[in-house]
Amino acid sequence: MEATRSRRNRRRKRKNNNGALALAVLVLGFGVLLFALYAYLISSPTNARATRDGDLPPEASAEQPFHSPRVFPLTPTSIDNVDDTGYLMLINSRHSIPFEICNDSLEPAWPTVPVSFIEGMYLRPTVLQAVADMMDEARSLDIGSFFVSSGFRGWDTQASLYNNGANSAFVLPPGHSEHHTGLAIDILAVGVGMAEMGSSAEGRWLAENSYRYGLILRYPQGATHITGIEFEPWHFRYVGKPHAFFMRQNNLVLEEYIAHIQSVGEFSFEMGGNTYYVLYQQPQDDMIHLPTGLSFTVSGDNMGGFVVTAWKRGIVQ
Repeated sequence: MEATRSRRNRRRKRKNNNGALALAVLVLGFGVLLFALYAYLISSPTNARATRDGDLPPEASAEQPFHSPRVFPLTPTSIDNVDDTGYLMLINSRHSIPFEICNDSLEPAWPTVPVSFIEGMYLRPTVLQAVADMMDEARSLDIGSFFVSSGFRGWDTQASLYNNGANSAFVLPPGHSEHHTGLAIDILAVGVGMAEMGSSAEGRWLAENSYRYGLILRYPQGATHITGIEFEPWHFRYVGKPHAFFMRQNNLVLEEYIAHIQSVGEFSFEMGGNTYYVLYQQPQDDMIHLPTGLSFTVSGDNMGGFVVTAWKRGIVQ
């Protein structure tokens, strides 16, 4: 009788131990799941804020950005020897451009692309080629007849617009306009008024496809509290293909993207079979560090820092 009672106690004890072990495993697994979810939420720039009204979602097939460690050495270089593209220069009501671009670095827009007026319409060569390629595709798809209504503007032209009763919600004072850079461009469509551009098929096509040519819709709908400018469906800014891609995938305007680069400091993503590395640097003793063995570009951010963009064919693990 006593032996029977002892066996029952041992079986009961084993059941209790097994139950406690199963509960511990369940709690541990749930904790790991919560930690993984938290890590994803805080690391993904797509969760930085909610989608704005009027923004168009990226294609389902587009490749998503990812973070990975840098796998190449850096070489110290004097900023005097750096070719600054200015592609990621932030210019708005708070950050003015410190110089007026030299006309030698600009090209006439006509006859490469249709324009609203021939004389005085200039753009950077890289931007002009991107716009020409985009308009060629639109023409092949019978989307509409686009033309450039504004490109580079000097200080005097901007001052005239600003001082002659221009709406400050759309026109910034001289020194604060992206048009000073030759990287900004206003695009309209024949038969479509400026007020209708955003809702038109032509305007929607530009908003959906401009990033593939390195251009961003600079002042999208619902972002006035960030950009300081009302919705301008005609105003595009060249930033380069990889940056335009990343901004679209993560629903960022330029102010947010520059803030993201400055905050993260270094990140990478894959696009079109290339791995792109983005590094943010503040000069030390007038020196920054540039990649060795990779193609790269450098752009000042107009706040004292430099964004280095390097790329390598294929995904680097």
